[in-house]
Amino acid sequence: MATATGQPPAKEVGSTPVIVEGTTTLYAHTLIAPITPHQTIPKKPLTYLHGEPKIVWEEEEIQQMIINEKLQYAVMGKFSYGWLDIQELRRLIPKQCDLKGEVSLGLVSNRYVLIRASLLEDYVNLLSKPQFYITHNYRSYPMRTLKWDPLFDPKKETTTTIAWISCLSLPPNFFGKETIFSMAAAVERPLQVDMATQNRTRPSCARVKVEMDLLGDFPKRINIGMRKKPGEVEKWVVINYDYVLKYCRSCKLQGHNEKDCYIIHPEIYPQEENEEEAGKEQEQKGETNHQGEQKEEITNTLEDNAKEKKDKGKKSEDIEFKEQMGRSGYRRGNYNQRRKPKQVWNQKPNQERNAKVDTKNQFGALEEDIEAAQKHNTEQEHKNPKVADIQLELGARTIKQ
Repeated sequence: MATATGQPPAKEVGSTPVIVEGTTTLYAHTLIAPITPHQTIPKKPLTYLHGEPKIVWEEEEIQQMIINEKLQYAVMGKFSYGWLDIQELRRLIPKQCDLKGEVSLGLVSNRYVLIRASLLEDYVNLLSKPQFYITHNYRSYPMRTLKWDPLFDPKKETTTTIAWISCLSLPPNFFGKETIFSMAAAVERPLQVDMATQNRTRPSCARVKVEMDLLGDFPKRINIGMRKKPGEVEKWVVINYDYVLKYCRSCKLQGHNEKDCYIIHPEIYPQEENEEEAGKEQEQKGETNHQGEQKEEITNTLEDNAKEKKDKGKKSEDIEFKEQMGRSGYRRGNYNQRRKPKQVWNQKPNQERNAKVDTKNQFGALEEDIEAAQKHNTEQEHKNPKVADIQLELGARTIKQ
């Protein structure tokens, strides 16, 4: 079976443990990672290359280092948009990522967290999902999982990932786990089969989860054969890759390749973002005319908005005043009817027509008019004595009444 670089061969999920007679085994024991002996690594002599110190270890020694440090199922968690305190991550990640075995976490850098899982099942679960969301205090922090590598560099994402492959038109007699793993080794390290393949409920194809290198060659088919006495019988089995991530060799990031890289091809950058960047460049160059026009437009719009707000405020006040008038009955007759003044009849005393009115004329302004009136009255009495008698009779009658 082929293994990834820097990783020792691991036990597959669901493999049947060896049962010894006279002993009892539990299901929990089958999930525990195989116990490997701790071996000490001898000291290496120090050499110099161009005057600088250098030490080289063998591949077997690197694998033994991984076993000694319990890094067989190590995964890197990458937080691109903020992260929590390491104590909170140690408490939340095992629960929210549904990890069944023992897990130890440590902060590698500002964005990367090293997750040491003890079960292959947890290792596969962490790398199978494209992204996890760690929620805390009504806020979620997205976390991407990457395979840990002995020469891990925070500036470069690893080229190793996990993907599903399907062996199409595979005969049913090749559905055994060992047989499928033998064929999947042509791609890379097989991890587990899906439930339909394990239960033999889908005889059309067999699916295997494989740990593969994104920069490696992906075989499209595999030749299987059977030896007989006259010769061999061969059959080609097509390998279908369900979904494989892309890798950019210039950016050293997963998710895109060189054709879709914005650094190599800036012309394919989205137009909206290009316009925003162009606007920022113009502001940095200091185009005062354009900025002045923008300021005028902004001020005009602000003034218009202020006027509209004032008009709306006046309209709202008028509407509220009308509503109040309607509630109080204004202009409906109720207001005047409720507060109509009472009519009271006050009789005025009758004044005598011949009553003399005393006037005090200090400055003698009306003496000429008074004298002229007296002369006129005396002349009329001498001319018509009957008129004076009639007036006296009428005045006496009114006094009696």
